[in-house]
Amino acid sequence: MKFGQMRGFKAVASLVLAAMLGTGCACISENTHAYLGVPHFPPTAPQAVQVLPAEPKQLKDRLGEIILSVDGNPPRQKIEDKLKIAAARLGADGVFIVSDQTHVYPVVYWDAWGPVADEDWHRLIVGVAFKNK
Repeated sequence: MKFGQMRGFKAVASLVLAAMLGTGCACISENTHAYLGVPHFPPTAPQAVQVLPAEPKQLKDRLGEIILSVDGNPPRQKIEDKLKIAAARLGADGVFIVSDQTHVYPVVYWDAWGPVADEDWHRLIVGVAFKNK
């Protein structure tokens, strides 16, 4: 490989690496399960949906569960926005959190110098969407 080609390769590799680091490593996937036999409501505005840390005492209809699978460390606002959007699609007034757990998995892989031990962090959040009566 000639010097000019090597220099161009390094420049492209640097740009690719910068793009990967700039996009971040946080990923949130959402899975919504509407309960069977509950009334159907038209979608609400996500801004009007409340995120509560525990089940509220007032009378309500439970509409379904929202399960978020979180990899990385996204900002709290991004997680709450994802919950609000999913609950709004069900026509909910709010969503309360029933479970927020972090699982740590050991990972061992081989590189040029031998085995390397690491950890893989995975967060699972379960919320219940509700409509006030």
